[in-house]
Amino acid sequence: MALDILHKIYELNINLISLEVLPKNGQIKIEGIPDEAKKALISSLYSVEGVIDVHEINLLKKEQNEKNLLAIIDSVDEGILAINNKMEIEFFNNYCEQIFHYKKEEVIGKNINHLFNIDTPMAKLLQTGEKYDNIEINIKNNRGESHYLTTGRPIKDDYNKTIGVVASLKDIKQAIEIANVVSTIKEGAFKEVIGNSFAMEKCKKLCSSVAKSNSTILLRGESGTGKELLAKAIKNLSNRTDKNFVTINCAALPDNLIESELFGYEKGSFTGANTSGKDGLFKEADEGTLFLDEIGELSMVLQAKLLRVLQEGVIRKIGSTKEEKVDVRIIAATNRNLEKMIRNGEFREDLYYRLNVIPVYIPPLRDRLDDIPNLVTFFIEKLNKKLNKNVSGAELAFINALMEYNWPGNIRELQNVIERAMNLCFDNLLKTEHLIIDFHGKTKTFSSKFSFDDDIKLKDVVEICEKETIIKALNRYKSYRKAAKVLGVSHTTIINKAKKYNIIHIN
Repeated sequence: MALDILHKIYELNINLISLEVLPKNGQIKIEGIPDEAKKALISSLYSVEGVIDVHEINLLKKEQNEKNLLAIIDSVDEGILAINNKMEIEFFNNYCEQIFHYKKEEVIGKNINHLFNIDTPMAKLLQTGEKYDNIEINIKNNRGESHYLTTGRPIKDDYNKTIGVVASLKDIKQAIEIANVVSTIKEGAFKEVIGNSFAMEKCKKLCSSVAKSNSTILLRGESGTGKELLAKAIKNLSNRTDKNFVTINCAALPDNLIESELFGYEKGSFTGANTSGKDGLFKEADEGTLFLDEIGELSMVLQAKLLRVLQEGVIRKIGSTKEEKVDVRIIAATNRNLEKMIRNGEFREDLYYRLNVIPVYIPPLRDRLDDIPNLVTFFIEKLNKKLNKNVSGAELAFINALMEYNWPGNIRELQNVIERAMNLCFDNLLKTEHLIIDFHGKTKTFSSKFSFDDDIKLKDVVEICEKETIIKALNRYKSYRKAAKVLGVSHTTIINKAKKYNIIHIN
């Protein structure tokens, strides 16, 4: 058919510029012709077998695609530059005109060195075929100077030979500003999650990477490790940052109240119910985030109802027969061993898998003692306002004493200890004389290591030393067997002692 069409054009002595053949479609570009010649051509084309329709278009499909692509590239906020294997500039978008202070008409077809006074990364890429990312360059020519980052990719033929280069150029000041904005957002989200130890940075990095997802997150960690603070940080980094963040402590209310709080109720559903009914927390958190703290405390009945919400995305108020759709991102938290609870029949396995899509383990304070100095500074600044104090910091001995303790109550216990110390402090520095920590229900001060004024028995001193030694050995050797070997006892002895002193260690 294409040959027949070309023959008709030739017969009418019309100058053909190009022909584009597409599936079930052919497009021809010809020089401007008089209306009579155009009518004759159209009539002639209808005589070709297989031709169904003939009409005029403004541009060939290929030309339309090229114009669309050029418009898109010219709209981006960075320079796009392409060269061929002779180092000649083939593409030069509008932003490049701002960078180099040249119009595209002045440089198309010129050697790339016409724009640079240095060996360009693009020239090296053309030789090696190896891509490059974010290389800093200073652009100097007779029309000005600019500072940019460039990223380049090779253009290859069907035989994997590099036949050209396409490069992007971004103003370095603009790139720094964007990086600072992203960094500020992230820092702001973790403003109250204090700590830059390896364990805590790993935890924050994971939270950042999963925040944009809508998947359910399960925060695992001991009591007092700051699970709600991390939940808020995840919400602030998510796509739901401007929506509601609703929290409920599942251990704080009896079952009947938790159910009405979560799902709401219709008016007159039960004695004492609000006469106008009530929307539950799921409804309040619609399009936002719901934080279910202490999820391990839910009864089996409520676990089944929560599972239905997670599976179907619908809720039903107490006293209602109508189901309502909700779009809620769930972040749950627990300090319980859910796996053990499943084995004991106390927690639904199917709910566990629904909640444990993205598990985030929050390290206890004893595993990130390096964060204690920063935490102390944070709590001092916070408590100065609450207690109307003017404490500026803490002595090194005070910090060292804190780092010798195991912190079974984690961050919450540390905050209490700092508040207690600040109440006893009447100058501008916290000292060991202000430090009081509870050991087995007995108060221990740190004004001296083990003074008779402490009112502590020899048996207690032995237990304290034994506990601290076992903790240090486990932290260092990461194994009951290795710690036992170093301490000269059996690993069974270490396990029994760890149980006695409530030392939590994962082999």
